Amino acid sequence: MGTAHTDDLPVASEPERSGAAKRTAPGTFPFDPRRVPFYYGWVIVVAGTIGAIASVPGQTAGVSVFTDDLIGTTGLTRLQLAIAYLIGTGTSGVLLGAGGRAIDRYGSRVVALGATLGLASTVLALSLIGPMNTAVGVIVMSIGFGCLRFSGQGLLTLSSRTMVAQWFDRRRGIVTALSSAFASFAFAASPALFLALIDIDGFRTAWRIMAVVLVVVVGSIIIVFFRVSPEAAGIEIDGRRRTAIPDADDTDADRVGNRSVPTVGTDRDATRTQALHDVRFWALTIPVAALSSTSTAITFHIVDLGSELGLTDDEIVRIFVPIAFVSVPITLLTGWLIDRVTPLVVAAAMAAAQLVMYPMIGLLDTGWGALLAVVTWGASQGCFSALTSAAIPKVFGRRHLGAISGAQMSAMVIGSAIGPAFFALAHSLTGGYTAALWLSTVIPAVGLVLAVAGLRRQRHLDA
Repeated sequence: MGTAHTDDLPVASEPERSGAAKRTAPGTFPFDPRRVPFYYGWVIVVAGTIGAIASVPGQTAGVSVFTDDLIGTTGLTRLQLAIAYLIGTGTSGVLLGAGGRAIDRYGSRVVALGATLGLASTVLALSLIGPMNTAVGVIVMSIGFGCLRFSGQGLLTLSSRTMVAQWFDRRRGIVTALSSAFASFAFAASPALFLALIDIDGFRTAWRIMAVVLVVVVGSIIIVFFRVSPEAAGIEIDGRRRTAIPDADDTDADRVGNRSVPTVGTDRDATRTQALHDVRFWALTIPVAALSSTSTAITFHIVDLGSELGLTDDEIVRIFVPIAFVSVPITLLTGWLIDRVTPLVVAAAMAAAQLVMYPMIGLLDTGWGALLAVVTWGASQGCFSALTSAAIPKVFGRRHLGAISGAQMSAMVIGSAIGPAFFALAHSLTGGYTAALWLSTVIPAVGLVLAVAGLRRQRHLDA
C-alpha cells in the first residue's frame, strides 16, 4: 500500500535496462508524455474528466431515469428496488477501500480500464432482465446495482479523480474544479439524454448503446492517454522540468516485479490508518457523505417526489440544469479557495448549505422554496469537488492518495446506499418524503461540528 505503482509495460532485459530506461519506463506507453510540447498534466485533466463523465451510467443521475422501467419490468415494488439498491451499493462501498489500494498498486490506467469494462458489461447484462419473483428479483438487482455502483460511481470515478490530483500541486484546486465543472454539466444533462435514448427503442437499447460507447470510445481514451503520475512519466509535478526516469538500480525507486518505479510523495505523507484517526479526515468526509446520501435519495425518487409535489416528470427532471449553473461557479470558487486556505473552511460551508437545502427540497412546488433549494443544492455540489479531489492530497499528501481517497469514497458510496432505502421506508411509513428530508439534516449538522473541531486541530498543527 505504501507507494504509487504504475501501468503494465514491457520489461527490458537486464543488459538493456541501463541504456533503455526511457523506452521501457513506466508511463511512456503507448507514447512518451515528455514529447508533448506542453505539460502533459493538461492532457490528464481532459482524459480524467472524460473518465469521470463516463461513470454516469453508474451514478445516481444515470440510474434514476431507469427506476420506473426496472420496477415495471422486474415486478418489484419501489421499496424492494430501493432495498436492492441499498444492498448492492453498500456492498460496493465496502469493497472500495480495496479499490483505492489497487490504484496505489497498479495505477489509474489499469484500474480505470477494468472499471470501464465492468461498467459496460453490467449495463449490457441489465438490458436482458425480465419479470422475476420477489426473492430472485431482489438478489439479481442487488448484484446488478452492486456491479453498477462499484465499477461506475466507485472505481472509474475514483481512479480518474485520483489521477488528475496526482499531476498537480500548486494549482490542484482550480484544476480539479475545472474538471468537475465539466463533469457537473454532463451529469446534469445525462437524465434528459438517457430519457431520449430510452425514447428511441426502450431502456434495453439505451443501455446497449452505452455499453458500446464505454468499450470503444472510453476504453480507447484510457489506454492511450491515462498515466498514473508525473514521476512515472519522467516529468516533475506541475511541469517545472522534464526528468530522466531512474533505472533499476536507483535507490529512490520502488520495485514492482522487475521494474523500477519512482516514489510518489514524501515520507511525511500520512498513511490511510493515520488519516482515519485524524478528525480532519472525517470533517472533510462527513459533509460529502451526507450530500451523497441525501442527493442520491432525492435523485433516485425524483419522479415520485415530483408527482407528490404536483410536478410532471419533465418539470422535476429539469431542476438539475439550474443546479448545475449554480454549482459550476461555486466549484471554480472553492477550487481557487482550497489552493489558498485549509479545506476545512469549504467543508464547514458545505455542511451549512445542506442544512438549508434538505427542507427546501420539500417546497420545490413554491417559487421561493425552489429558488433556495436550487441555490443551496448548487452550493453544496460546488463544494463537493474540492473536498473529494483536492482536499485529501493537500491535507494528507500524495503517497497513499488512492487508499485515503478510497476510504472517503467508500463512506460516500455507503451513504448513497442508505439514502434511497431510508427515503423509501420513510415514504411507506408517512406517505411522503418530508420527514426524511428533515431527518437528513442531522448528518450535515454533525459534519459542521467536526469541521469546527478540525479547524482547531489545523491551527494547532500550524502553530
